[in-house]
Amino acid sequence: MKLPPALARALRDLAARAASRGQRAAVVGGCVRDALLGRPTRDLDVMAEGDAQALAQECAAAWGAKVETFGRFGTARLVLPGGDRLDLASARAESYPEPAALPVVRPATLEDDLARRDFSVNALARLALPEGLGPALDPFGGAADLKARRLRVLHPGSFRDDPTRLFRAARYAGRLSLKPDAGTLRLIRESVARRDPALLSRERVRQELWRILEEKDPGPALRLCTRWGLSAFFHPKFKAPAGLSRFRGPLTRLGLCALTLGKDAEEFLRSLPLPREDAAALLAALKAVGGKAAPSQALPEAAAALVRAKFPRLPKAALGPRLVTGTDLVKAGLTPGPLFTSLLEDAARAQWAGRLKDRAGAAAFLRRAARREK
Repeated sequence: MKLPPALARALRDLAARAASRGQRAAVVGGCVRDALLGRPTRDLDVMAEGDAQALAQECAAAWGAKVETFGRFGTARLVLPGGDRLDLASARAESYPEPAALPVVRPATLEDDLARRDFSVNALARLALPEGLGPALDPFGGAADLKARRLRVLHPGSFRDDPTRLFRAARYAGRLSLKPDAGTLRLIRESVARRDPALLSRERVRQELWRILEEKDPGPALRLCTRWGLSAFFHPKFKAPAGLSRFRGPLTRLGLCALTLGKDAEEFLRSLPLPREDAAALLAALKAVGGKAAPSQALPEAAAALVRAKFPRLPKAALGPRLVTGTDLVKAGLTPGPLFTSLLEDAARAQWAGRLKDRAGAAAFLRRAARREK
């Protein structure tokens, strides 16, 4: 496992502290998988039997690290002084009281924790020992599946229990070039046919779409979502545009997806519980694109990035603020009314199209408007 030196030292110290407390610890999941693929690891996922949060607090005090705890699942995040990150969770078993409900958890062994995971390629661990990484824990053949580029779900009821795993299947298959085995693909199709994802809250659906859009190239995962019928749970008319990997940031990518929906774009965005600032930026961009007119005020940076991603050749002045305002028209001798409103709209559209570029152009527009009034 290719770890930064500071993170490797921290892991050895964590293992020693866990051992002194009578706890077993192991690195788990993506970092183990990345090591098998020969990829470097920046962030570590570690699980420990027993109270992981108390162990995290002890480590944070010793390392001078920042620590944040998350109560429900007994997890903690440690950020080392150099910026490296280590996530620590208590080993747990899960049960689902009903489909798509959040699980009921209980303390468990490392082996139990691996058994409750989604896919075999994520049920991989290496014991963490004071002298370094110890034996592998691979009870479900995840290493063999990874080598064969095979995605295999661990349990027949997995997608019914937690339909977010359907979207994760698309994400992992897209990122790692994995192909679901016959049994997994059948379970995916059965779950979609039952409309299991419709049981999820819109917040959880938004989280899964966001995670896909955070991928270096979200295209493969989004194409699988379309092929498997998952895209309909984002929106019935959802269609991902080509070339999303050219654009940085999940917010811009989400906006480009919304713009493919035309008149349904606003409804789609409002259905997603986005942070207020993000929602406002996307809606401002939609308004500008729909009207093809310069906005009254300069667009927020996120909104401008989306509009320019959609229209890369848009004139520099197109995104405002407007060069001709109502105050300008009044000073030119015009009185409010239908013509007044029409002139404002004409100026905003001309600015968007590049026919109105600067203050000199605005002055010429006002002179023509004054003559038109007379």
